[in-house]
Amino acid sequence: MRNIYLSFALALFALMVISPSAGAQQPGSLLIWPVNPVIAADKKAAALWLENPGTSPLTLQIRIYAWEQAEGKNVYAAQEAVVGTPPIVTIAPGTKQLVRLTRMGAGPAKTEIPYRVIVDEIPAAGLDATPGAAISFRMRYSIPLFVMGPATQRNAPALQPKLVWRIVTQGGERFVEVRNNGLVHARLTAAVIGGRTPLGEGLLGYVLPDRAMRWPLPPGASTDDFSASVNGLAAVTLERTAE
Repeated sequence: MRNIYLSFALALFALMVISPSAGAQQPGSLLIWPVNPVIAADKKAAALWLENPGTSPLTLQIRIYAWEQAEGKNVYAAQEAVVGTPPIVTIAPGTKQLVRLTRMGAGPAKTEIPYRVIVDEIPAAGLDATPGAAISFRMRYSIPLFVMGPATQRNAPALQPKLVWRIVTQGGERFVEVRNNGLVHARLTAAVIGGRTPLGEGLLGYVLPDRAMRWPLPPGASTDDFSASVNGLAAVTLERTAE
């Protein structure tokens, strides 16, 4: 299973992750909302809207991958538990298209299961490719999807990510590692190390429950403290754990 995940990670390494703060807009290409769709525990599906603000038709392919995190990296794998319909759409200029994200079986037993929705823009020429021929993608978009379990619905007010951080060294490089010991995911934005050195502009990334993620430590940065906004709330200083 690990090899399957890693193979998909290599195939999808160039995914462009859309930040919620960016409004899910790639100028002149495609509008997507919501940027953080959720299938509630008592629902079978969630709606995803795709809008073409341009002057030419857009043909898009929608796929959904299982989302894992291993060794500090995002990894993806094929799955059949959640599907997007229709899987391929052509959107005329100035119009929008509804895509339904539907779970095919019972809801998850645990609090949440993460997925990635991948939307690829297919050039018109790609539609005429012969069977087996490779299709080139013009743009690729990736947004998170969470399927919630009954425990989430019952205990929603009390469920929060539980984050700790440390500095780790791997291959001669130093990283900031954030671990989530909670039951729900953490979306990190406005991350700052040492009180003044940003780790990234806007969205830093996600840390899934019971997983850890790593980001390169900027050269010369102080490691006295680490703060970030978690799931859109005011920035807080995270607890440091032993290295």
